[in-house]
Amino acid sequence: MVLVLDSTPLIYLGKSDAPEFLEVLDEKRVTSQTVHDEVVKKGKKIGTDDAFLVEKLFEEEKIKIEPIENKKFLENLVKIPGLHMADAEVLALARRLGGTAIIDDEKARNVADLKGIPNHGTAYLLLKLEETGRISKEEARKTLDEMIKEGWKCSTEIYAEILKALGL
Repeated sequence: MVLVLDSTPLIYLGKSDAPEFLEVLDEKRVTSQTVHDEVVKKGKKIGTDDAFLVEKLFEEEKIKIEPIENKKFLENLVKIPGLHMADAEVLALARRLGGTAIIDDEKARNVADLKGIPNHGTAYLLLKLEETGRISKEEARKTLDEMIKEGWKCSTEIYAEILKALGL
């Protein structure tokens, strides 16, 4: 399986000092050049520490940049009002590669559902890591809390669901 990462999981796992969690996933991890530039280039330009942490993952090829080859599909996606280019590219890559989009934007997730593209949010990564024994329940909760502290959007209902899924 291929995980196609949007900006949000990269930014908030980076901000929570947990980008290394992405290294231990069994799945291939990819993203688009636009997502890379949003996270790394823009992040470094404004001096965010997470940009440097995430950049290292790209340098070590823990996350790879994949080209967008299904241009017509991408062109149709970007016509959808409110769907950002980076989100559209993640969906186009997930479709082309038969992968799962890891994306938090509600509009993008709705479009993915309509187009039959498997998708999950950032919390899925933490749940998967805990489920496979790569991190403890406590590490998952600590990272989740740190992501929220750093500005990751999560309703109280979703937070409660995540904790329940973690068995906490």
